[in-house]
Amino acid sequence: MWLNPQDVCHRELKQSDDGKEGEIKVYTYITTVFAKPGSADDVGRFYQGLAPILKEADGFRDRKIFRAQTGMMADAVRKIYTPEELAAHPEPPHEDPGVQFIIIETWDSVEKRMLFSKNVAGSRSKDLIPHLLPGHSHEFYEDITEP
Repeated sequence: MWLNPQDVCHRELKQSDDGKEGEIKVYTYITTVFAKPGSADDVGRFYQGLAPILKEADGFRDRKIFRAQTGMMADAVRKIYTPEELAAHPEPPHEDPGVQFIIIETWDSVEKRMLFSKNVAGSRSKDLIPHLLPGHSHEFYEDITEP
């Protein structure tokens, strides 16, 4: 299935040099990875280290890097709910998935993000892959906050 750029962008209002407002398209690219136990700092440094290259990349607008505070939610739930409430909704056992990272980027176009991946980020992935668990995702998303 080919990506239709119209389906993965949102529009922002921007004032041009002549004072007229118009819409511009913004494309959101989200990556989700899980760092192996003991590798979270290495994964964080890898993504932080891309900042100077990204700032110079054609079409790059913005990026946020989020690192999960693993266990914080479970601790909060155990503090709020009674043992009886917790027993009524037991959580199935699961393996520690490592530390989750979510990276949200905005770009002027899908093509410019893909060229960045191909020409710059791809050559650096050898520094990242050894620190990751197998499950990851990367995709363009559309903002559906407003109907």
